[in-house]
Amino acid sequence: MKPNDALLFERGPASETHSRILVMHFYGSMDAGGAGRMAVAEMLRALPNERVATFDSDQFLDYRSHRPIMTVRDWVSEEMVTHEIAIDRVRDDLGNPILLLHGPEPDAKWEAFARIVADFVKEAGVEISVSFHGIPSSVPHTRATPVHVQATDASLIPPQPKMAGSLQFPAPASSFVQRRLAERGVNGIALLAAVPFYMAESGYPAGSSALLSSLSDFADLSLPVGNLELGAAQDQGTIEQLIEANPEIMATITSLEEHYDAWSPGESSFSLNSFGTQTPLGHTPQQDKDIGDVIERYLANLSQSETVSDDQSSVDDQSVEMAEEDPLTAALKRVHLRATDPEAVRAMTPRHRADSGDDASLHVEEHTTDETDPNEEADSGETGAI
Repeated sequence: MKPNDALLFERGPASETHSRILVMHFYGSMDAGGAGRMAVAEMLRALPNERVATFDSDQFLDYRSHRPIMTVRDWVSEEMVTHEIAIDRVRDDLGNPILLLHGPEPDAKWEAFARIVADFVKEAGVEISVSFHGIPSSVPHTRATPVHVQATDASLIPPQPKMAGSLQFPAPASSFVQRRLAERGVNGIALLAAVPFYMAESGYPAGSSALLSSLSDFADLSLPVGNLELGAAQDQGTIEQLIEANPEIMATITSLEEHYDAWSPGESSFSLNSFGTQTPLGHTPQQDKDIGDVIERYLANLSQSETVSDDQSSVDDQSVEMAEEDPLTAALKRVHLRATDPEAVRAMTPRHRADSGDDASLHVEEHTTDETDPNEEADSGETGAI
């Protein structure tokens, strides 16, 4: 740690803690379905926790991207809540300590931030880091949520299909921190939950539950998933009602199910890399073309069924109309809008929405903060790395 780094954070009462694992998630980067954010929120809600360190928001956050939340009652400003990045120590149901790094994605000083985290990791005796992510994918909500693994070392990769080629992408802060930790001898894995592309901008508790279950299996922990599974079951019923009222959506879901089952016959696991890759013999599976055709047909039908809008209508009017519809139909309409008009507004909420950080309210009726474009996944069925 450099001398000035000590001015960038404040130690908490549990700063002398020990833990063999660091779990991290930053909201504001890609997280389809709010999978990672809700998983962290559930850990903080359901498990005993104590503050290890709090980072100086003035140094790491752009307040224009993470605006404080002001509460006004009867014209009186009563409360203001600011965003913060913190490390907490939580204990699972068996008492195992876990370091949990969470909050908004830092806007500045990533190197200094990574150094501070690395020093806490060293002091606590952390052996591995784990990050949570939701990835929009061509998977149906009616099947178990697949979780793929990306790692800083090949020895940490479980049995799963190899990638068809290398990828380059703008790294989120969690990947940046994990890379820096690996350079100091602490390897890490990224757990990637496959979220149905049509649920990418809505809360998807099934993805969060899958992340916590995967972490429990990987690190031999006992983590809470009951509330998330209950939320997933409730959302399942809501989604089914929406689908039954829309034959085009029902046909799309059926094709996604067939595609999923073709790739994982009789298996409970499913590879995120299975879409858009080649078979061991080097042939592109026929299902890839089929699922692309299904989505194209759906978008075409959606376009034909929509009435011709007034030439004077604005993009804002379209966004308001979508907001008043059920979230599943609105999400699919946004896919169509972006496919036909690349310059259209990409989301009804900004990338860093000013909220209180209360993730308990994320469910199928509300939108997450991410500006992930499900159309990018829908067209090819591919999923990306983190």
